[in-house]
Amino acid sequence: MGANLFPMTRCTLPLCFLLLAGCSSTLSPAPLKGRTTVQASSVYFWKVNTSTVEWGACSDAADFRKSVSALPIGMNSFLIYKTNADAKQARTQACSALDASTCTDSTSGVVFDVAGTELVFTRENPKEPLRVRDQTGVERDSKCKITQLETWAMRDQGMTFELEVTNSLGLEDTMPPSGECDQIETNLIGRSPNMAGIRGCIITFKLTGELR
Repeated sequence: MGANLFPMTRCTLPLCFLLLAGCSSTLSPAPLKGRTTVQASSVYFWKVNTSTVEWGACSDAADFRKSVSALPIGMNSFLIYKTNADAKQARTQACSALDASTCTDSTSGVVFDVAGTELVFTRENPKEPLRVRDQTGVERDSKCKITQLETWAMRDQGMTFELEVTNSLGLEDTMPPSGECDQIETNLIGRSPNMAGIRGCIITFKLTGELR
């Protein structure tokens, strides 16, 4: 039996929250009562008011969860996107003020597909080797990679919004299998009061806020 491997998980989630200096009279398109679509070729400024994180069937080992927390927000944190000409897609924006003329396409790579007033984006993040530590304390990259499927679901409710960013985690071994993924999972389950591991783990970041 090889040395025990201890996963040191790195969960990162790039979001396009902006700290905007000053205030501007330029606002998002006025929401129409009972509307069922977003407005084409328009920039939407959503002020983020709350941020929470929820765990699904994931290990509750302290060293596994300590690197994941609710997304940090401040008094001037915004989610901003611009719809295209047919309102079928919306691209996240980087802006220096609450003024559409100061905005450019964000480098986050988040482009929503729009269906009515719901916006969805999905991507598979690069697979990264888990950092592990053997019984002697030596750290290294393991032969086991963590997989992350990231899904954004944004609900435009007129004057308010809800955004859920879900990360579905898994493990992928080398070919031929090294056995390290099974070893990491077994070790983590054994150290978890809830007897859960990484495989099938779902972490959901939730944001709510209001239209500006």
